[in-house]
Amino acid sequence: MNSKAEILRTCTAWRGNANCLACDGRENSFFAGLSPDAIATLHVDVDNTGIPADETLYMSGAKAEHLWVLRTGVVKLIASAWDGEPRIVRVLKPGDVAGIEGLLAGSYAHTAVTVGTVHACRTPIRAVQQVCLQQASFQWNLMQKWQAALRETEQWLVDMTSTGATARVRMARLLLHLRDGESNRIYNFSREDLSLMLGTTIETASRIIASFLRERLLVRREPGSRFYDGDIVRLEMVAQGH
Repeated sequence: MNSKAEILRTCTAWRGNANCLACDGRENSFFAGLSPDAIATLHVDVDNTGIPADETLYMSGAKAEHLWVLRTGVVKLIASAWDGEPRIVRVLKPGDVAGIEGLLAGSYAHTAVTVGTVHACRTPIRAVQQVCLQQASFQWNLMQKWQAALRETEQWLVDMTSTGATARVRMARLLLHLRDGESNRIYNFSREDLSLMLGTTIETASRIIASFLRERLLVRREPGSRFYDGDIVRLEMVAQGH
């Protein structure tokens, strides 16, 4: 891993356990706020694992048994439209939780597939439910995660389906959603995936990305990189219709 942002650090929620890495060192991890006793109990069930590209974490409608706290990499959530066609309805990035709806629903709402190699903390839902019942601080943290997921889903819907917005404008908005935090790095998805996010043809997605590359709104990084470098200011202008 080349960039400092990609280096795995020991999560402060698991301080003292050198073998447990979580959430890329973020202070506001999914497990933040737990008492030492709760951490010791939950740690027995947490599986810090690397997951290869294009791996299906779970299928829509399947019984929910685990959730995944992403440390590095991204996961795409796929749902079927009324006509059976697949659509990518959200992209999860480091710090997000895949399968969180299973805590209450008992089943998964989407199909989750890794994009590139992903490192995540896989935790049994039964263990999370037990800690949730015992730790008020964790319940609050969980509600914040749900609220953040809902807000992101609503904004995704607004930005990707705005009436009257051209495909170029919606593509710029999508790329801004695919930023790595506040950096200028933008996750590099396949043209097919971009078309499934926007509801356009692969040809349209390819044409717009090629145009952005020519205009240097996007710049390719080293071969094999999962990222573009993006001109964020200019992309924001395009996203606003300028």
